[in-house]
Amino acid sequence: MADDVFGIVGTTQAGNFHVEQVVAEGGFGVVYRALHAGFRAPVALKCLKVSEAKTPRERQLFLEKFREEAQLLFRLSASIPEVVRPLHVDVLHLKRGEFVPFLALEWLEGESLDKVIDRRRLKGEPPIPLHKLMKLMRPIAQAIARAHRFPSPGGTVSIIHRDLKPENIFITTQEGTERLKILDYGIAQAKTLAEQAVGRVTNGDPLNAFSPAYGAPEQWAPKRFGQTGTWTDVWGLALTMVEALVGRQVIEGEAQAMMGTALDVKRRPTPRTEGANVPPEVDAVFERALAVSPRDRTRDVETFWTELEAAIGLAPTFGRSAAYEDAYSVPPPPSSSMRAGPQVKRAAHVWLDTPADGGSLEIDLDMAPASMRSPRGGRRDGPASSVRPAPPPDSSGLEMDLPEAPSPSAMGRGM
Repeated sequence: MADDVFGIVGTTQAGNFHVEQVVAEGGFGVVYRALHAGFRAPVALKCLKVSEAKTPRERQLFLEKFREEAQLLFRLSASIPEVVRPLHVDVLHLKRGEFVPFLALEWLEGESLDKVIDRRRLKGEPPIPLHKLMKLMRPIAQAIARAHRFPSPGGTVSIIHRDLKPENIFITTQEGTERLKILDYGIAQAKTLAEQAVGRVTNGDPLNAFSPAYGAPEQWAPKRFGQTGTWTDVWGLALTMVEALVGRQVIEGEAQAMMGTALDVKRRPTPRTEGANVPPEVDAVFERALAVSPRDRTRDVETFWTELEAAIGLAPTFGRSAAYEDAYSVPPPPSSSMRAGPQVKRAAHVWLDTPADGGSLEIDLDMAPASMRSPRGGRRDGPASSVRPAPPPDSSGLEMDLPEAPSPSAMGRGM
């Protein structure tokens, strides 16, 4: 059990939150379980550890900036359900005079991905298989990609997590359906920007800005590798998936040793390097995603995920219609028959019938995932297997030209 650092268990904070127990403690702060007096429902209180802001002016500047970031996170979570939703932002007023900003967040029942990985290992079970992991993490990849191009009142902004790791991927059940949530989205950035506003650095310790075992090279050595960006979250997502595939943490030791591993250009922590049995094509995707220099690394999550799907033989998630959704419901082909890229017919047509014609959807099955074809490659019997010729000009159907599939060489380049 983590320590009650702020001494608030058993008290009521900010008028509504009766603090019941400590849940966890990390570099950024302490998480408490509290009961919201008005809603009679549990919430999580994330209380931040901040450097001492002594003057009222410093505290006001900090809180203003922190609230700005919290408001952005609220809009992010309202648009992206995989992001844990903040419910309230305020500051604790403690008897000892400490300045403790906090976020009240939705309470989740379930377990984090690192607990799942540890439990499988302790029970002697094999690590999570690649295809199952892809299906599990797919909504997380989509959520991160959306956050990287998030519309805001001032224009599109790129919201970077900067601390993706198994501990921050939470598996919960809502209304009988298993869902994944991303924890601590933007917490590091909110805290850092708020402290910069008052001209202070978090406890004088740069490691408080990220988790050492998951820190990207640009977080360890910003003067050498430049600033963080979408490529930083590519690193975090890729490393998280490697750990799930091998069933253990892959970067360990003291801080200097972990930095050495992250910056070692001769040995990258890819699945095959760490002992996982994955095809070379898959390992090559992870090697690009875990490149030391951001210039050599996969630049965005969409590219990383699309390259993984191509290496496995799955239809692409990004930029495709819902007709491809069931590609994840069937096992991938054997590794010996894996294709270099998604099998998509170029300049194909999709016909969408209007409600007057029954609201049906017909697609060219040559470009459909394998689960929509018969086991021998023929088309299913019945009306759904027929593809009509183009309707006459006065037809109520709508013709849509799908974009051409990118060539394998184009898919391997960053944006």
